[in-house]
Amino acid sequence: MIVRFTTIGLGVYMNISSRCEYACRAMVELAMRLESKETVTSVTIAERRHIPEKYLVHILLQLKRAGLVRSIRGAQGGYMLGRDPETILLLDIIEAIDGPVLSPLPVDDEMSNKLRPIWENVAKNIEKHLSGITLRQIMDKAALPNMYYI
Repeated sequence: MIVRFTTIGLGVYMNISSRCEYACRAMVELAMRLESKETVTSVTIAERRHIPEKYLVHILLQLKRAGLVRSIRGAQGGYMLGRDPETILLLDIIEAIDGPVLSPLPVDDEMSNKLRPIWENVAKNIEKHLSGITLRQIMDKAALPNMYYI
């Protein structure tokens, strides 16, 4: 997983890869269509979620390999969720696209052994937080109307 931490003031910020962002957008689009049980083409997902289509095809393949997405061939084919949105965790999506959190470590030598327990603890905390967010929660937030404050 590509992770970059930045500390600003008291906050710590984590950057997620664009592939993970696009994967989450695609998953929300599929989750929104779950009740209708209709498939969605990659072209439709790309247009509705502003994702480059050539990029999206590779992302959908990774999500399919992880069992998060199913594909149907043929004229009425397309993509649909592989599981219920309540059972798909943000961690599942991120690991399907970028692999395990903070693995492998950027430097793996004798000197990094002293820092390894710290990074492993950080990874566990990130995984715990990402495991507490389901696709249903993401979908519900994405469905909220835009609020304008004056």
